[in-house]
Amino acid sequence: MIRLLSAATILLFALVTATACASGDDGVGASVSTSSATPAAVGTAAGAPAETAEPTATETPSIMIAAVGEIMLARDVTDQMASNGVLSPFERILPLFAGADLVIGNMEGTFTERGEPLEKEYTFRTPPAFAEGIARAGFDAVSLANNHSYDFGTIGLLDTTDALDAAGVPHFGAGADERSAYAPLFFRVGSQTVALLGSDAIGETRAALGAEPGVAWADDRAVSAVATAALEADYVVVMVHAGTEYSGTPTVEQARFARALIDAGADVVIGSHPHVLQPWERYGDGLILHSLGNFVFDLDADDLATLGVMPFQSAVARITLSPNAPPRVSFSPVMIDVDENRPRPATAEEAAGISRALGGLDSGAR
Repeated sequence: MIRLLSAATILLFALVTATACASGDDGVGASVSTSSATPAAVGTAAGAPAETAEPTATETPSIMIAAVGEIMLARDVTDQMASNGVLSPFERILPLFAGADLVIGNMEGTFTERGEPLEKEYTFRTPPAFAEGIARAGFDAVSLANNHSYDFGTIGLLDTTDALDAAGVPHFGAGADERSAYAPLFFRVGSQTVALLGSDAIGETRAALGAEPGVAWADDRAVSAVATAALEADYVVVMVHAGTEYSGTPTVEQARFARALIDAGADVVIGSHPHVLQPWERYGDGLILHSLGNFVFDLDADDLATLGVMPFQSAVARITLSPNAPPRVSFSPVMIDVDENRPRPATAEEAAGISRALGGLDSGAR
């Protein structure tokens, strides 16, 4: 079972375990370890406690994370969920999450029916009850660090976090104040800990500052939060919203910030916002997935004619985190079906194009 831990709990556990190891007492570590067979949450980024699992002696030597890009449940996708059920956008790709210890993605939009839209070209909102679809699809956490989490102001953002909380889906990268927006979300998988953080470099939103709600900005505070999390967790994964829409190449600023996060202690950086796939890279001992493109998005035949195939190309990144080894990645190619308006596994021909966009489907090849 995966356990979600508060920052205070993680730090206390680290101190107690270090003391026990120094004295030769192995019982302390075993008393809080859990099986990694079934995902479950314990606590939130803000540190709220929850029930814990019964301890077991099982340890997980490696951790598998399944990560996806943009999840946008508004507009036509909302209509689809209303007609066919909240799980319908995800139904065809659920097998691609099999075996993952954690499933994460970027939640592009709000769960609200209140508030006034910001003055911008696109604003996204979905009825709060439909957050249940995220939970039923198996997502263990979602990032809210993007340019659409504040589309309907403070009330929209808080409705979104409330809806996700009610559905049992932890979230990170935005919150009711600066502290909660930048706070890591800690998960315990077996005997190891993963910290999740998010940051947004796009604008079109409100940055959390002091007691004011908003998103975590891609700035020095985000880098410092990663450095602190790296002291408290075995692995740090950061989801970043950055880059240029419909560009298959990372910008200089996008790449520079991702590398700064790796330098600060992140093991993996996962990008979104370009709405198309971009090549992944190794940087030092870290792994950077510059953009995973769209995952759930209402794209149709008109979009295919005007935008081309790239926004329809997607992938589930399967990231393996192992002690004393650089992170590895393999990709399960995915296409947004032009007729069904939802993702499905790619055909062999489609997978070849997705591989070219990503620069390869398996880190073992380079």
